[in-house]
Amino acid sequence: MREPERLTDGHASRDCHRRCGRICVRCLDRIDGQLRTLLDLYRESDQALVPGAPVLRERVSGSRATVGIVLDERVLALRARTGEVMASWARLVVDERTGARPAGRGVPALVGFLRGQLPWFAGHPAGVDLDEELAELRTDFRHLLGPGPVRRFALGPCTRPGCAGTLHGILPADGGDRVPDQVTCDTGHALPPRQWLLVAGRIREVATT
Repeated sequence: MREPERLTDGHASRDCHRRCGRICVRCLDRIDGQLRTLLDLYRESDQALVPGAPVLRERVSGSRATVGIVLDERVLALRARTGEVMASWARLVVDERTGARPAGRGVPALVGFLRGQLPWFAGHPAGVDLDEELAELRTDFRHLLGPGPVRRFALGPCTRPGCAGTLHGILPADGGDRVPDQVTCDTGHALPPRQWLLVAGRIREVATT
């Protein structure tokens, strides 16, 4: 008898969907995080529309000259694509679920709507495509805006058996967050979120200092 395939901690939604026909809870939590992060990046990109100080340029239209602000067209295009992607997925839900409708047409409303529909997407054939399209958008935002300043703090010895490395939490440098975005070992491997309870006491101790 063939032994069932075992999924790793960092498996993709396509793996669990292929194995059991639906996206697992762990992947749904990650997709929810992707949506929240995308909304944060979308809002951050509003500040990146004008690169550096506002630059005025003169445009000639007929005999009248007008002055406008030079906007970063790459940011404009990515923001527009984000709105189109969110609207497209929301439209799928509206078309297939009676009574489901977002509260508005803006990206924040669409993101909130999609987060509420994730349990439905877990069993939908297109759920994996949603996950992968969100990941692609997030990567594009990161490439455009950069990862932003971060701070690292030591969390003590790694919890993996046989590893002599040190765990580090990674937080945005502005200090607004108390929960790290990542917990990684300096030998190269990452501690998955479901294992963060193992170092929760260390995280709380650092966060309150």
